[in-house]
Amino acid sequence: MRSILISGASQGLGAALASAFAYRGDRVFSGVAVPREGMPGDVELNVRSPESVSKAVDQIARAAGGIDIVINSAAMQLHGPLATLDQDAFKETLDVNLLGAWRLSKAALPHLRPGGTIAMISSLSALVGLPDEGAYAASKFALEGMSQSLAGEIAPLGFRVLVFESGRVDREFPGASGGEAPETVAEEIAALIDRRDTPFRNPIGLMAREIIAALGVDDGTRAAMVAQGVARRGTVGHQA
Repeated sequence: MRSILISGASQGLGAALASAFAYRGDRVFSGVAVPREGMPGDVELNVRSPESVSKAVDQIARAAGGIDIVINSAAMQLHGPLATLDQDAFKETLDVNLLGAWRLSKAALPHLRPGGTIAMISSLSALVGLPDEGAYAASKFALEGMSQSLAGEIAPLGFRVLVFESGRVDREFPGASGGEAPETVAEEIAALIDRRDTPFRNPIGLMAREIIAALGVDDGTRAAMVAQGVARRGTVGHQA
């Protein structure tokens, strides 16, 4: 039985992912702000708090003896023109969507079982920055860059990082409606995680596949080859 940790699992896609893996017979730990009555798999988790993240991961590792899959699904969306955004709200978006995934992945890594997976729930906003979604796009563009670096760092340890990009998901954020059903998106993601030949980058849904094909986006294979070549030649960086 695999042990699955999912952040942002109280609603939307996170909750649908929890159901999809529970149906498969996995032991699911749902990271939620407030554990719900009658939900024994719920674990209190605030991805903005290092203390909360550490406590939740340690609790799960003790209960399950290790973690097989970590799914970073916690996210928030800040809507509006970039020139009008509040700085603190922008920082909060980055803190949840980017640093929250970093905190949870970092804490979980020592407890990952051999062959373990870290999955990042990204978005088409990581590829195309739409008007009024600049903060969200910034967080998701950064998430994918971070994830690509992490993938190269932990692959030699026998772990993998997978990124999933979907279009709009119904009920993903408070007040949001329209888009694909979270259950449909979750099932496609779960099926891809189950496979061992799944590439780094994965479009979810017909629209996502069409957009990625139109943009000619690499699934991660070419980038990994380039990264290996750069690593052999030496570190590339910039000094101010």
